[in-house]
Amino acid sequence: MSVHPTLSFDDELHQRVYEYVERHGAADPDELARSIRIESDQAQSKPARADTYTESVCPPTEDLESCLETLKERGYLTESNGKLRVAVPGTTVEHECNAGTVTIRPAREEDRDGVIEVMRTVADEGTYIVAENVATELERDSALVRATEDRSRVCFVATLVPEDDEAGDGDVVAWLHVDAHELPSLAHTAELTVGVAPAVRRQGIGSALLEYGLEWADEVGYRKLYQNVPATNEGAIAFLEDNGWKREGVHEDQYRIDDEFVDEVMLSIWP
Repeated sequence: MSVHPTLSFDDELHQRVYEYVERHGAADPDELARSIRIESDQAQSKPARADTYTESVCPPTEDLESCLETLKERGYLTESNGKLRVAVPGTTVEHECNAGTVTIRPAREEDRDGVIEVMRTVADEGTYIVAENVATELERDSALVRATEDRSRVCFVATLVPEDDEAGDGDVVAWLHVDAHELPSLAHTAELTVGVAPAVRRQGIGSALLEYGLEWADEVGYRKLYQNVPATNEGAIAFLEDNGWKREGVHEDQYRIDDEFVDEVMLSIWP
């Protein structure tokens, strides 16, 4: 199970283009054209040696254009706001709340700072250890989305456009992160984290985002979602249980928070 269950490339150019975009998160087409190299068909003579070598060159423009068109048709890549991106299945939905109009959609690379900021804000409350770990990982990685045969990781956001400011895409006020490994024995499972900025809680944003994520996970083939939460995070546990999640067990004294040992509660749901 993954965003792209079977990545099938026609040739080396297709694979290199996809991997370049996947690695960078978002790629300018002109920059990509300058960066991609393929081996030239014409052999060159090595100086002062009898052997030959092949030269690495930029692919012909028509070949690159055809490659991009094929990757888009197969649903591997998409282009928006002048950037090439890994295509993540998912629609855009809106949720009305007291604070304004909330838009829920797949995250873009431009959302990175907003996502990390909300994660850090939630993690600073000291009761969501996994969110802190995810934020650190995203800061170190080069892309929000990972979609390869080895790993799938996607992120969705809720952005808020205040009623008195309808310009722009709005600020990230909540995230939902799905992380999965591609081991055959675990490919039906994924770890989910979700969080909402304190200023806009209790307005249905978290529930709407969670429902969106569960529907997405079901559509792409994940059968079990799980997350682990410190027992002291009673609000998060109650929120998940209210939304159909079940307790699976407890890791005793798993965390040390404020010099106190804290149990970890394991929860899961089958979409």
